[in-house]
Amino acid sequence: MTSTNLDLAAMMEDTLDAIPEAPDFVTPPPGTYALAVSECKLETYKAKPKGDDAGGDRQRLRITYTIQQTTAVAGNEPPVPDGSMFSETFMGTEQGLGFFKKRIRNILNVEDTAGVSLKELMMSAKGAVFNARVTIKQSANPNDPNKPYENVQIQVVAPE
Repeated sequence: MTSTNLDLAAMMEDTLDAIPEAPDFVTPPPGTYALAVSECKLETYKAKPKGDDAGGDRQRLRITYTIQQTTAVAGNEPPVPDGSMFSETFMGTEQGLGFFKKRIRNILNVEDTAGVSLKELMMSAKGAVFNARVTIKQSANPNDPNKPYENVQIQVVAPE
């Protein structure tokens, strides 16, 4: 799908039959999947003030995954439609970069990333296909105890 700006005014009498429908963003149920990295990018966001932290602009890395195939799901959950997407973020801290480095190393199935720049790691990950076990970790939501946060956890399954 391209991001070319279209002349929507000229398309008012056209159908959208030739336009593919966008994939859904989902929280995949626990299970095993074939995943592809569709995007790996740097993001800037506004952090809310909290305690002694004044908030403000922060950076993080986001990996967006496309589900190529559902291999198995836990319980009676239906398979996730192929093409569905979800993402994972890594904070722009030394600890966050450590987790990112480990994730990319596992996705690419390499032992070492010594001498490889952050930019090269991000570019290498894009398009990578791998198998993974997905679990969901719930944590308390201080704003609404009846709606816990759901965090997708990914365990890359090394190829045989």
